[in-house]
Amino acid sequence: MRTNYLAIFSIALSISILGSESAPKESLKDKALRATYSTFNNVEGDYETIPLSEVMEILKENKATLLDVRNNDEIKKTGIIKGAKHIPLPELENRLNELDKDQPYITFCAVGGRSKKAAAILSNNQFKKVYNAKEGMNTWPYKDMVEPIKK
Repeated sequence: MRTNYLAIFSIALSISILGSESAPKESLKDKALRATYSTFNNVEGDYETIPLSEVMEILKENKATLLDVRNNDEIKKTGIIKGAKHIPLPELENRLNELDKDQPYITFCAVGGRSKKAAAILSNNQFKKVYNAKEGMNTWPYKDMVEPIKK
């Protein structure tokens, strides 16, 4: 069993490294985490994955709400993007009633793996327009948009 996981991880890592069009600041560890997460989780759905530059354009034009699905500890360490709605991924399915299905959302996390899962959850629950941020907070270049969280 362990051999199978190692083989899958190695394949995912190779594909991620060799075929990636990621932002230049993305670390090898982040690439591996995203590839592994996608391999072991259902991320199928009707959503569009977009780079952080497009995320920024959409946010500037108020065309969508950023849905941050990182856990509480991550938010405390790095802050949250101004105006973002925070619902940790493990809580998302039970809190969908807090979101408007007609409102466009951009799912966002640290690297890009959990946001894919969140995008799939939204799109599979009849949300009209869902974007997934290809990268996450680990490569977020717009630091002036980050609000620290009081501990």
